[in-house]
Amino acid sequence: MKFRFIFLALGLLALGATITGGAVYFQTVNALIHDQERKGTLENIEHLDKDLSSMINTTQNAVTVLAKMWSVQNFFNTQRPETTADVYLALDDFREAYGATRCCLINREGRVIAASSDNAQVQIGDDYSLQPFFPKTLAGKRVTSLTQGVRGQEPAINLSHPIFFKDRVLGVALLTVPLVNIEEELVSHATGLVALTDEHNFVFASNRRGWRFKLMGAATADDLAALAKNRPLMGEAPLQVPLTFNKVKGTAHAPNGKKYLFSRTPLSSTPGWQINYFQEEDRTKARLRQALFGKTGMLLAGMTLFIFGAIAYLFRQAELFLRQREEAEQKVKSANLFLAQILDVAADGMRIVDNNCNIVRINKTFAAMTGMDKEDILGKKCHEISWSPYCNKKKCPLQQIRAGKKRVEYESAQESPTGKIINCWIIAVPLHDINGTFIGILESFRDITEKLANELAMEKAFSEAHTLAEELAASNDQLHRQQRNLALAHDTLKQSQAQILQQEKMASVGQLAAGVAHEINNPMGFIGSNLSSLAKYLERITEFIRALEAKLPQEPPDEELAALRKKLKIDYIMDDALHLVEESLDGADRVKKIVQGLKNFSRVDQAERVAADINECLDSTLNIVWNELKYKCEVKKEYGELPPTVCNPQQLNQMFMNLLVNAAQAIETRGEIKIKTWGDQDWIYTRISDTGSGIPEDKIKRIFEPFYTSKEVGKGTGLGLSIVYDIVVKNHHGDIQVESEVGKGTSFTVKIPVIVAEPAGQ
Repeated sequence: MKFRFIFLALGLLALGATITGGAVYFQTVNALIHDQERKGTLENIEHLDKDLSSMINTTQNAVTVLAKMWSVQNFFNTQRPETTADVYLALDDFREAYGATRCCLINREGRVIAASSDNAQVQIGDDYSLQPFFPKTLAGKRVTSLTQGVRGQEPAINLSHPIFFKDRVLGVALLTVPLVNIEEELVSHATGLVALTDEHNFVFASNRRGWRFKLMGAATADDLAALAKNRPLMGEAPLQVPLTFNKVKGTAHAPNGKKYLFSRTPLSSTPGWQINYFQEEDRTKARLRQALFGKTGMLLAGMTLFIFGAIAYLFRQAELFLRQREEAEQKVKSANLFLAQILDVAADGMRIVDNNCNIVRINKTFAAMTGMDKEDILGKKCHEISWSPYCNKKKCPLQQIRAGKKRVEYESAQESPTGKIINCWIIAVPLHDINGTFIGILESFRDITEKLANELAMEKAFSEAHTLAEELAASNDQLHRQQRNLALAHDTLKQSQAQILQQEKMASVGQLAAGVAHEINNPMGFIGSNLSSLAKYLERITEFIRALEAKLPQEPPDEELAALRKKLKIDYIMDDALHLVEESLDGADRVKKIVQGLKNFSRVDQAERVAADINECLDSTLNIVWNELKYKCEVKKEYGELPPTVCNPQQLNQMFMNLLVNAAQAIETRGEIKIKTWGDQDWIYTRISDTGSGIPEDKIKRIFEPFYTSKEVGKGTGLGLSIVYDIVVKNHHGDIQVESEVGKGTSFTVKIPVIVAEPAGQ
C-alpha cells in the first residue's frame, strides 16, 4: 500500500508538471514567434534601407559629379559659347541617365541660368531663392529634400550640391527625381506595410496609396503650417494616418481593430528621413496556432500519455524491486568481504572511522604500523590509537569532510599507545552508504620517514650549493663592475685626450690665422692704395690723350704713327687698363675679406667670453670654409634680426665650421646648404640644412658620441659632432636637435641662450 500511495502521488505530480509545461510551452512559443517576426521585420527594414539608400546615394553622387565638372565651373566663370554648349550637353545627359524631371544650374541670386534642353518643368530665369534647399546649399552643404513639382502635382526629391571654385560657392547644381522608383522598391520588396516619412513625419512614399501625403503621428502647429506650404497639398493642412501607436509595446492599432507590430528606423542615406514598417499581428497568431496544434502540440499530448503509462508500469515493478533489493544486500556482503581482502594486501595502512570517531575496520598493514593487535584497535577512538596534532581540532580530517571537503591530504607524525612514532602522508576521503548517507571516512597512512630523511639531506646539499653559487655570483658581479669602471675610465681618458688635442690644434690654427692675417693685411693695404692711385692716374692719362687728339688733329694723318698705334694696340690698352685695375682692386678686396675672416675666426684680440653677433660668426666661418663648399653646393642664407649675446665666439666658429664641413661632405655631387637664423627674447636659433645623403634612423642617436662615425675608415675621427655637442650644451648651456631622412638630407638646429651681460663670477 505504501508504494501505491507513492506512485499515485508521483502521477499527480506528473499531471501538474504536464499542465505547467504546457503553459510554459505556450508562453515560450508565443515569445519565440514574436521575436522571429520582429527579427524578420528588422531584416526587411535593413534590406529596404540598403536598397533605398543606394538609390538616393547614387543620385546624390551624380549631383556631386555634376557640380565638380570642369565645364560647369568654367561656365560660371566665363560663359563662352563653347563652354555653354558643353554645359547644356552635360545637363541633358544627366537628366536622361537618372530619369530626372529637371536638371539645371542656379546662380547665387537663385535664378536658373542653364537647364537641360528637353526639360519642361524648368525655364531659364526661374527663381529658386525661396526654396528650402537653396540657402543651405549656398552655405556649402549637400542637401536632399522633398519638393512639389513646379508644374505638376507628383512629389519628387530635390538633390542639390554647391559649385565651388577656389573655396568660393559660385552657384548650385540641382537634380530633381520623381518618387516613382522608390515606391516601386517598397511594393516589390516589402512583405508588410511600409511608409517613408521626412523630418516632419510626413508620408511621401508608401506601398499603401491611402497613406500618401498624410502625417504619421502627431505634429506641432509649425510643422503643419510648413507642410501645408511646401508639400503637394495645394495649401491644405495634411491629414493623419488612422493609426494609434503604443511606443512601449511597439504596436499600432487601426480603427477597424487590426493590430500591427510597428518598427521605425532612420534612413541611413538621408538624416531626418525614416522607414516605418508595419506587420499584421494576424500573421503572428496564425503561426502560433500552427505551432500549438501542429506536430509539436501532438508531441506534447503524447508525452503526457507516456508519463501516465510509465507510472503504471513502475507500480507493477514495485514487488520486483523488493526482491532485487534482497539480492543486492547479499551482493553488498560479498563486496565487503572482497574489500577486506583488498585492504589486507595494501602496502599503506588503512582504517575506517565512523561518525563517532570509532575505528570500525583496519587492514593488517595499519596494525603492524601501530605495533598492536587488530582486536585491541577495533572499537577504540581514532585518537587513542594514533595521535597527531590535528586530533580534536578543526583540522581533524573527519570534521573537514563533514564540512564538505571531498578529499583531505596532510603530513603528520603519528604516535601509537606503544610509543612508536612514524612520519606519515595521510589521505582521507568520505564514505557513504547505499542511500548516499555519510557514514564515516577512509584514511590511508603511508610511511614517509625514509623519504623525509632523504629530502632533508638533499635540502642541505642544495642550500650549500646555493650559498656557494651566491658567493661566486657576487665575486663575478664585483669583477664585472671593476671591468666597467676601467672601460669607462679608458673612454673618458680617450675623449679628454682627443678634445685637448683638438682644442690645441684649433688654438694653433687660430694663432697661425691671426699671424697670417696680420702679415697679409699690411701689404694688401698699400697694394689696394697703389691700385686706387694707379686707376686715377690711368684715367687722367687717358683723358689727356683724348683731349690732345681732339686739339691737334693731323691733316693728313701720319700713316706711320697710325700704324704704330694700331700695332701697339694703344686704344685697346687705354680701354682695358682701367678694367684690369678694377679687377685687381676687386681681388684685393676679396683678399681683405679673407684676412678679416681669419682674424674674426681666430678672435685672438678678444676675451674668451664677449658679446657677439651670431650672424657675423657665421659669415666669418663661411669665409674660412668657402673653398670646401663652393665646388659641391650652393649656400643660401636667411638671416634674421638677432640680439647680441655673451658667448665664446671662437668656440662658436669652430662649432659652425664642423657643421658646415659635415654638411658639405654629406653631399655626393652637387647640392644645397641653407643657413637660417632667428631669435626671441630668450634664445637664438640657427638651422643648418643640407640636401645630402641623410643619416639612418638607427645611427642618429649615436652621432654625438665620441669616436663614433658613419664615414668610411680614414675619412673621419668621430670627434666633430662630439665637440659640437660639448660647445653648445656644456659650454653655452644650449641645445641641439637633429632631423634627418635618408636620401633627402639633414638639419641641425642649434639653440643658444641670450645673455645680455656676463654673470658674476664667470
